[in-house]
Amino acid sequence: MEAPQTSISYRRIGTILVEMGIVPQGQLDSALDEQRHTGRLLGEILVSTYGVSRVDLADALAAQWEEAQEMSEIAAVQGVHHDDGAVDPLAETDLSVLLEEAQAARVELTARTDELSRRVASLEALVIGVTEALDELRSASSDSAAPSQSPRQYTSRRGRSRANR
Repeated sequence: MEAPQTSISYRRIGTILVEMGIVPQGQLDSALDEQRHTGRLLGEILVSTYGVSRVDLADALAAQWEEAQEMSEIAAVQGVHHDDGAVDPLAETDLSVLLEEAQAARVELTARTDELSRRVASLEALVIGVTEALDELRSASSDSAAPSQSPRQYTSRRGRSRANR
């Protein structure tokens, strides 16, 4: 007796992005229409047209990958196979898309990390400058607040100097 041929399903990337709150359903529907008309990858459309960051897209793809891997493991234990006999739930083209998006996300993360490093260095220099200025102000303030060599002379309300009493 042959094992039943069952397809392993996993959530589509658009569904994951909607569930994550990154893309509203209306935008996903528009992006899917554009995908049908142009043949472009959904992720490319969402990034270029709808402002989805590559990082968010990579997170969604990672969630999809993990889910597919879990489903694949369950299917392997239960003896479920694809129609083509493969155990891996993701087609080779899906894997290529995942790899491309992961690489693009890494490039974007590297660029953002470099930019943040430059900003942090700039802020550190600013903090050092402010700290030095505050130290100078404190030093100048403590110098002027130090008691002078001669006793203080001040005038009372009656016009006489207290030192002369």
